[in-house]
Amino acid sequence: MNKSVIIVGGGIGGTAVGALLAHRGFQVSLFDKNNLIGGRCTSYQKEGFTIDVGVHLFGEGAKGPLQQILEQIGMPNALQWVLSRNPRPLMYYKGKISVYSRTTMAQLLPASEYETVMRFFADSMSIRKKKIQDLYYTDLETYLNQNYSNNPIFHTFIAMICGQYFCIAPKVASTGEFLRCFQAVLTKQASAYPIGGCIAIPKAYVEGIEKYGGTVTLNAPVKRIIVEGESASGIELEDGTQYEADIIISNADIQNTVKNLVGEQYFPKEYVNQIRKLTYAQHCMSIKVALDKKITDQKLIMHVNVDYSDMDQYIQQLMKGQIPDEVGGMITVPSNYDPGLAPEERQLIFLGTTISSNWRKLNWEKWGERCLESLQKVLPEIMDHILWFNIDTPALVEQFAGEDGNIIGVGQTIDQVRDRRPSQVTPLENLYIVGCEAGGWGIGTELAANSALELADILSKK
Repeated sequence: MNKSVIIVGGGIGGTAVGALLAHRGFQVSLFDKNNLIGGRCTSYQKEGFTIDVGVHLFGEGAKGPLQQILEQIGMPNALQWVLSRNPRPLMYYKGKISVYSRTTMAQLLPASEYETVMRFFADSMSIRKKKIQDLYYTDLETYLNQNYSNNPIFHTFIAMICGQYFCIAPKVASTGEFLRCFQAVLTKQASAYPIGGCIAIPKAYVEGIEKYGGTVTLNAPVKRIIVEGESASGIELEDGTQYEADIIISNADIQNTVKNLVGEQYFPKEYVNQIRKLTYAQHCMSIKVALDKKITDQKLIMHVNVDYSDMDQYIQQLMKGQIPDEVGGMITVPSNYDPGLAPEERQLIFLGTTISSNWRKLNWEKWGERCLESLQKVLPEIMDHILWFNIDTPALVEQFAGEDGNIIGVGQTIDQVRDRRPSQVTPLENLYIVGCEAGGWGIGTELAANSALELADILSKK
């Protein structure tokens, strides 16, 4: 008889591993607390617009793990991807707009730095796997200073990419993790966005779960994971209903799983201490602007608002809850990827930016005003055509994904990558973790997808 699996949480990690295991013959039942599937990678509706939670771009697109999962389950056409490179992405820096490319970045540095910076990009595309492995526990800032340049403009651009990937600063980011992701994005040239918005990805995985005999239940918050002896044996929902299974997989955050859903008393002390010490990526907020007409053909614009030499002061300002004079971040135009995300002739523009971890005390009205001012610098027409705008705070992310509204999950810092990262396999028999807190590698949702691919292989071999 095929083994039964219960999955707690329907983010990318949970839905992906569910689809993979269902395809391999496991009896899969997934439970999610929300009325929309996908966790951070979901979308909601407002006045005819489809709006993502967060601001997303998928680095490897159709050549990465999100698509690999669909190919493994025999559903390669379940998603349609639209490339971000046509037209070419732009960068707004110090009042000027240019093409977002390594050549443009290098040209903005002093002439004496140009060859050094171009060598960094060339090395990043050709660096061998063994060298990357040797750099996992070296921070990115140190690596750049020792091997390339300490020029603050150069560091600004790399910090921008690092923040876009991991939502952490270069001084704590893993060089190996950065180079592995950077190389994949540069060489594959497949950065893309799915038709249907972000929710299209977990919907495709749900379709896979159900196609191969599994079930997905929404609006079903899990109260606890049941432990019998030294093994996880089932779950209890908030309404008191209980279900048993051979395998329990949690996509509900590793700290929440250990502390609340199971209980720390069921784990070895050293494991509990490891989980307690985990640090998460930085928090972000986003503004979603609906327009009454199309004002740009661009799909992606990177807004760089501060040089790296001022970065520490800028971060300190954010952590104190102060609003910067100019808000930088990633600007995406989802309706230019998929016109179906907005009513005819209208447009949807997003800006995502880093904020204080003490986000509950921020003045969101003021933040919204400053975000709009910053958008106007990049897109001067925007203020004349606003229908409405949403300020999506970490509270919205927390509603869907928990983790105090964290934008990714456990940070990919030098002490939390590779074999220093929590494993999907826990010390409690039959209990596993999936998603951006255990195993895997990659950028955001692709980190969660790789975690799912690894866990599916672990369970299949077991």
